[in-house]
Amino acid sequence: MKTKLLMTLLLISQLLFISSCSSQKGQSGKGNITESAWGLVSVKAATSDSLLMPLKEEVPTLNVLTDGTIKGTTGCNSFEGQVAVTGYNLKFGNLLFTHVSCPDRAIENAFYASLDSTDNYTVDHGHLLLKKGDKVLAKFMPLDMR
Repeated sequence: MKTKLLMTLLLISQLLFISSCSSQKGQSGKGNITESAWGLVSVKAATSDSLLMPLKEEVPTLNVLTDGTIKGTTGCNSFEGQVAVTGYNLKFGNLLFTHVSCPDRAIENAFYASLDSTDNYTVDHGHLLLKKGDKVLAKFMPLDMR
């Protein structure tokens, strides 16, 4: 009887340990950038360290596809291009943007600058963080959660 109880407790503790080691969407840690279409929450201003937040009706979007392409909008203009993802290192390239005149260019310029400077990413508590080194340049959340 004691042996069965001990084995059961051991099995339960192993299962709890294994499940705590896995990184799931919504938990802290690295995650898959292609899991969602992402909507911008905030972006570091192009000319200062202040954070800019888009208007709800003009949210920049980002969609990283598994075939190495990227598509999205700046809230006003659309873009597409290439993305190289190696582990959690990230480099955007060959980005082509439409050039519609936009009323507020500050967020668009900051968004361009963040894509140009990004070298890695993290998915933390369901948020996508585009980063240069340890510095967060832009924060996104899944579009279906906005």
